[in-house]
Amino acid sequence: MIRDSLKPKKCCDLGTYKCTIPMPIKGRVQYIDYCISDIVAALNAAHITTVASCCGHGIMPATILLEEDDKWLIITDREKALKFIEEHKK
Repeated sequence: MIRDSLKPKKCCDLGTYKCTIPMPIKGRVQYIDYCISDIVAALNAAHITTVASCCGHGIMPATILLEEDDKWLIITDREKALKFIEEHKK
């Protein structure tokens, strides 16, 4: 759990990594934008592998690229990501 005093107050500038947190994904440490780290963690915990992600830095919508069998899916909406997790639990 990250203390409130350490949480970023706003999106960081594009290309910086000061608002990321380390997360183990597929045996490697990846640095995930803090503001989407909870959903990236939930997807990976549900065995849905994330390939890349970006919060959008206040410029564009957040995106999460998923590895799904032999194709990749792009999720740009938090609700769609939660629905995707629920559908793949079955």
